[in-house]
Amino acid sequence: MSTDLAEQIFSPEEQQQLTAKIEKMAGHIQLVMPDSVDEAWQLVVRMEEQALIDSAKRGLIYLSIKSHSQHGEFDKKLKEYGIPRRNAFNAMAVSKMFLALPESKVQTSALLNMNKSKLIEMARLPVETVEALDEDDLETLNDLSVREFRKEIRKLKEKHTELEEQTATLINALENERLVKAPKQMYELPMLVAQVRQRAYSHSAIVNESLEEFIGLVEQLCTSRDLDPNHRVGGAQTTWHLWLGIQQRIGHMLNRLSDEFGAENLTGAEQIPHFAEDEWQDAQANREYMLAMFNDRIKTRE
Repeated sequence: MSTDLAEQIFSPEEQQQLTAKIEKMAGHIQLVMPDSVDEAWQLVVRMEEQALIDSAKRGLIYLSIKSHSQHGEFDKKLKEYGIPRRNAFNAMAVSKMFLALPESKVQTSALLNMNKSKLIEMARLPVETVEALDEDDLETLNDLSVREFRKEIRKLKEKHTELEEQTATLINALENERLVKAPKQMYELPMLVAQVRQRAYSHSAIVNESLEEFIGLVEQLCTSRDLDPNHRVGGAQTTWHLWLGIQQRIGHMLNRLSDEFGAENLTGAEQIPHFAEDEWQDAQANREYMLAMFNDRIKTRE
């Protein structure tokens, strides 16, 4: 006789014994057995749906616990409570999928009607792949046997990998084309030189604006002698060390220029750079834009 319960044929006596055991176990777990087969099927379907919901709920709770746990603590607790690590991470994968999908896809009946094992397989797919499946695709997958389902999931994964490789190849080709076609000059200057000139003008405006603002704060800190001395010293220490670091980096940059090009080519009023009209307009527009962005951030912070 086959040991597979799905294929096993029971004699009337064995059926009676099995029924008695089921009813006894039902009493232990507070399960009220349905009166008919139809009612039993309805109950099982509801329980399957609830199992999916419970799995998603568990996943969300696991995610929350893991986000508030120190490194290694989550796995340690799983072992302590005797929870298989695979079960916890499968539940989290399902929850992550539902969290990442748009609301319309989450509410798709075919997706919600999948059994737990199929849903876990779906959760291992890239979210973009699941999003691309319509209702008919999901229903078709749901109707497949577990073996056929896994074959289709494998195909979807391979297709996603292939598309990723094609996308990467296309991006590389476009980037190479951009580099080949990139202009070599701007304002009749080499591109690097033009960018350095424009950005030096723009970024120095932000540094000056920020420095002016902070000089005002330092003046207030120095004159507010009614504040707690320790607090004032703390503010002074912070300002000193942070701005000293910036000063040192600026000094290193300027010394690097002086060593490379010679101080005689850099210092003095006669060495102040001159901008062509179109270069000046672009640099000024970029400077004003960066200042506006900076001031907007200051206003938002206040």
